Amino acid sequence: MLGDYPVKVKELREMPVFDRLTEAQLECLARVMIRRTYAAGESIFLEGDPAAGVWFVVNGQVRIIKESLSGRVQGLCVMNSKKCFGTCPLFDGDTNLANAMAVTEVTLAVLPGADLQRLIYEEPQLTQALLQVSSQRLAHIAHLSETLGAWTVSWRINDCLLTYAVSSDGHLVVPMTHERLAEFAGTAREVVTRYLSQLEDHGIIRMEAGRIIIFKIDELGCPSNLTLQSSV
Repeated sequence: MLGDYPVKVKELREMPVFDRLTEAQLECLARVMIRRTYAAGESIFLEGDPAAGVWFVVNGQVRIIKESLSGRVQGLCVMNSKKCFGTCPLFDGDTNLANAMAVTEVTLAVLPGADLQRLIYEEPQLTQALLQVSSQRLAHIAHLSETLGAWTVSWRINDCLLTYAVSSDGHLVVPMTHERLAEFAGTAREVVTRYLSQLEDHGIIRMEAGRIIIFKIDELGCPSNLTLQSSV
């Protein structure tokens, strides 16, 4: 991690979570927030460590993961630029509930826990925005719990492909390796590779180094529409 630097009001203004805050409120936030940069692959925080505060992605990409006692890694979500994570201090202020790692070089703005608790009472609009983020995270975790507990592996892989696809050069692209996709789908890398090969044979996707291009998004729709679900 590189050193701490001040956060710019312009950086905060570009984040959707702050779109209802006034210029004065943004300036107040900028004065207490800390700007940090992490290298790709570097740990940001670990599960069980004291929570530093709420984190905002200025640029780059962060992955949130859980690791079992046996060492198995389960991906929870990927936080892209302008997103917010680590909202547990809103409720208990004690420890991190998961691990956060930089996928790319990433610049983050952290709102320290002590300032967060003060601003929760002073700035209702900020509190409302952060609670909305937390609500979205809870909905995501509920969805993840359902997929891991009730969906077949192929359904989970398709769900990850659709969740993490981004538009690039006129195509939908999933910027993930097979290993990373397996982490988020809750399965083994070999299973992902085998299933993606089947999708590629059917002309649904094309695999490239470090990414997957989707050609037939309808074939990756709801579980009842899948034609390859019995193969994995």
